[in-house]
Amino acid sequence: MLDCGTMNLELCVLASGSGGNASLLRAGSDAMLIDAGIGPLTADRRMTGTGLDISNIRAIVLTHLDGDHINPAWFRVMLRQNIRIFIPGNQLKLLRRLARLEDLLKPVMALTTTFDKDVFNPLPAVSCTPIRLQHDKKGSFGFLLQSQQTRVGYATDFGRPLPELVELFSGAGILAIESNYDPDMQLQSARPQRLKKRIMGGSGHLSNPEALELIRKILDRTAEKYGLEHQPHHIVLLHRSRQCNCPIKLRALFETDARIAPILTLSHQFQRTDWLGAPDRKALPGEQLSMFSSLEIS
Repeated sequence: MLDCGTMNLELCVLASGSGGNASLLRAGSDAMLIDAGIGPLTADRRMTGTGLDISNIRAIVLTHLDGDHINPAWFRVMLRQNIRIFIPGNQLKLLRRLARLEDLLKPVMALTTTFDKDVFNPLPAVSCTPIRLQHDKKGSFGFLLQSQQTRVGYATDFGRPLPELVELFSGAGILAIESNYDPDMQLQSARPQRLKKRIMGGSGHLSNPEALELIRKILDRTAEKYGLEHQPHHIVLLHRSRQCNCPIKLRALFETDARIAPILTLSHQFQRTDWLGAPDRKALPGEQLSMFSSLEIS
């Protein structure tokens, strides 16, 4: 069995939404990004108060290569800091195209590793199990990231809650799941019908009720497999639509489940979350709570 180290993993969502996605995963003194859809300067500013900065990033793992999940400005930072990038194998051609536009094809490819279904190690003490999700033509990937002490389930940009996701994420201490839109707000919006059909058609994005049902199933399965004492410490909702969702409605819906209410965090497009980790985690040097940690803006 792979020894993934003994440190706890901690998650900080730097940005989440159609304007750019990036989450910071910390393992000891090392850190990695899940998606890099905001630029490095923005990410560095957003990391202020976390106790880390951009120099701590050792790897980037991409769920997929839509424009809100990869910003080519990261390529030069990757080269400067020798940051490895891990991408879905079926999207290598797109990464090559982006790197060629920056005239950095060969050096970026030298730092690139593709994945499909096999477990890989983005950091020495972190294993990553990918799971393919339905999203547009090429799909997206969710991840179970784990060290010896912590499991983090991360899934965004997918249109259908798969049973395999329930099994994979059961027992995770941190769940980060997309909850993109309120169905009524989506239907009543001025968006073109084609866009509504794409989002709601099973391979676009996950609605609030679908996300709630998925999370409840994960909690139920966790209780069956591991016992009630192994429920998550944190549940964070990702990729909330600013046009077709409402944080007040979203929180009210999820807080109908007493298991979820006390551990719920809503991510945001323009502000980071606090560090999400084990309840007894120690603050990092230089860490401070997000000044907007309790503010939710639609």
